[in-house]
Amino acid sequence: MKKRHKSKAVQLAAERDIELYVRLEFDDQIVVEEYLLRNAIERSINTLFGEIGSQSINVEIVSYRYGTATIRTKVKMMNQLRCALAFYGMHEKRECAFRVDLKSEENNDDKDDDDDNERSLEMSMD
Repeated sequence: MKKRHKSKAVQLAAERDIELYVRLEFDDQIVVEEYLLRNAIERSINTLFGEIGSQSINVEIVSYRYGTATIRTKVKMMNQLRCALAFYGMHEKRECAFRVDLKSEENNDDKDDDDDNERSLEMSMD
């Protein structure tokens, strides 16, 4: 069986940066400090992928305001990051949950808004 190579367009698309809105919620705490959110994101990735696997997932907190952080990562790492955040449910012996939303791109005037939201979550699994 012949091995298929990814096209340059697919490779370049996977290397693009993507920004997500992330919020960490506890039952007894409404607004979480930035250091606590950063620590929880790092622990969630380490918990799911281990020490070695987590080194390939780069996450940068771009901004933080009122308990919600804007984080940046590569498109090819988005699924791994979302899985790690989804499975992480206990932080410092307290139940927690991450709320993750995709940051919309404001400069897409040439596409229909309904189709744009659906396409932004689709990724090829080649």
